[in-house]
Amino acid sequence: MPDVSVQRLFDDNQEKNNLIWLTDNIGKDKIIPVGSLTDKDVGTIAHLNLTHPHRFQVLGQMELTYLKSLAKTQLSDALTRIFSDNLAALFITENADMFEPLREMAIKKEVAILGCSLSSADLINNLNYYLSQELAEETTIHGVFMVILEVGVLITGDSAVGKSELALELISRGHGFVADDAVDLYKIGPETIQGKCPPMLKDFLEVRGLGLINIRSIFGETAVRPRKNLKLIVHLERPPGGDLSAFERLPSHTPTQSILGIDIPKVVLPVAVGRNLAVLVEAATRNFILMQRGINSTQQFLDRQKEFMGIDHFDSSDKKD
Repeated sequence: MPDVSVQRLFDDNQEKNNLIWLTDNIGKDKIIPVGSLTDKDVGTIAHLNLTHPHRFQVLGQMELTYLKSLAKTQLSDALTRIFSDNLAALFITENADMFEPLREMAIKKEVAILGCSLSSADLINNLNYYLSQELAEETTIHGVFMVILEVGVLITGDSAVGKSELALELISRGHGFVADDAVDLYKIGPETIQGKCPPMLKDFLEVRGLGLINIRSIFGETAVRPRKNLKLIVHLERPPGGDLSAFERLPSHTPTQSILGIDIPKVVLPVAVGRNLAVLVEAATRNFILMQRGINSTQQFLDRQKEFMGIDHFDSSDKKD
């Protein structure tokens, strides 16, 4: 996704938010880089803030009245704080009149000032959503993205391992479909990744032997979801020679996979003849939900084992064959 310029932000939001230029296109080429959404030092958009820098500052009647009430030296200091190096544009809301010192500083610093008729709160809400989508750090991963029991689940694995057939079975069982083959993932918050389908692939699932099928047309509107936050990864893996004994039966911890700097819980399911993968993925998702509630089935078993053995501190690593 390309970086966002002030001109592009204006073009994308002009009609919805009744935006107008108040500084004759000054600063229209200033760039806000993709990935800046999660910048811990600079906020994205907010009401007038003189202590913490933001890329976009919003001034309504109340903020302008405050600026007009300041003495000359205080106003000069406030304007210096407003027009920090990180400022991309100012918005003046509620059809408020331009404050001339603001215009002069904007021209000097080459920063755009945009006006609109909305309230400051409405404008911030609208642009927050737009910026969270456009400025999010992103990556694309090969797999199938599903919504299972309202949990965003990314199914990964080697080509031809059966991801699409598994997705079709899950859809037929009432779960939601987001994307097949290529999944666009966006870091929309410090600990949040959202998955979407690329526009070209929207609604389509490729199944060997059937070709491309339109999930929306076959299963209806409710079978397709536009987006979902990623919570769990299920990786399908063929064991060498079909031998399942190589896989750990009682994993001591839940592995994770790092995506865009965030660790996502991961479950590895061996693929073998006769295994019902759809049921296994549903069970893995249910177990994930339980673990989010603090219920760990493996730990419950170990605690019961300790109770039956009458040992207060049982360490499996000390057990010898």
